[in-house]
Amino acid sequence: MSYLKKRLTEIVQEATGQKQIPAGHAEALEVRHEPIEAATGGRGVDLVFVIDTTGSMSDKIEGLLTTCAKFVEDFNALRLNHRIAIVSFGDLRVPGDKIQNTAFTNNVAATQKSLRNIPRNSGGGNEGESSLEALERALSLPFRPDAVKAIVLITDEPADQHRLRADDLLGKLVERECLVFVAAPPQGYYKKMASFTGGKWYKISAHTNFNDLLALFKDLSRKVSQVVFDVYQVGDGSVANYLKLKPPEK
Repeated sequence: MSYLKKRLTEIVQEATGQKQIPAGHAEALEVRHEPIEAATGGRGVDLVFVIDTTGSMSDKIEGLLTTCAKFVEDFNALRLNHRIAIVSFGDLRVPGDKIQNTAFTNNVAATQKSLRNIPRNSGGGNEGESSLEALERALSLPFRPDAVKAIVLITDEPADQHRLRADDLLGKLVERECLVFVAAPPQGYYKKMASFTGGKWYKISAHTNFNDLLALFKDLSRKVSQVVFDVYQVGDGSVANYLKLKPPEK
């Protein structure tokens, strides 16, 4: 059985509840030497990685770089026409810290290069980063009108809420029908961002073990593709319809 056929079978089983992913299961990473070609036409997904790039996040960035090709493989296995963009952020209260983004691309090599060269931020010594402003930047990107919008937020800090409030930003995410997946500390607003939009929250901290990060990102890749698949199967491509028919746990 070819790799893609095998992955398609596995992901469809997971999406339909016929197969469960063992909690905390960390498979050996597969080294792929052949280029990964993007699926074209049909069902689309635009994915944005929103990444905290302050000092304590280096291992999370490395973990995502190591596993990001799996997002593409899982999208391709379900014949999802994908594009990926990256938003990097630190703490806008700290001089020199910025929010920056790449353009959407369907080239996994370009995404990997962007992660290797992602702009780093200081974050300062205070608590909190500008994750809400970074999500606001993600919402401003040129999503395709007929594609499912998915955002993956990765940070090990609470959100600074001096300019934006988490509940207000959550309302915008729901209004724009974005699936939001969050790898972050256990703040209530991070959990709500995931559950209210149809995504999933994963717990990380500055001290999360690297092997646990790899397992987390691999499960996250499966989950994103499964939920996008479900949005098309259950909601006919509409996140709002999907949430009506399959309400999130709150």
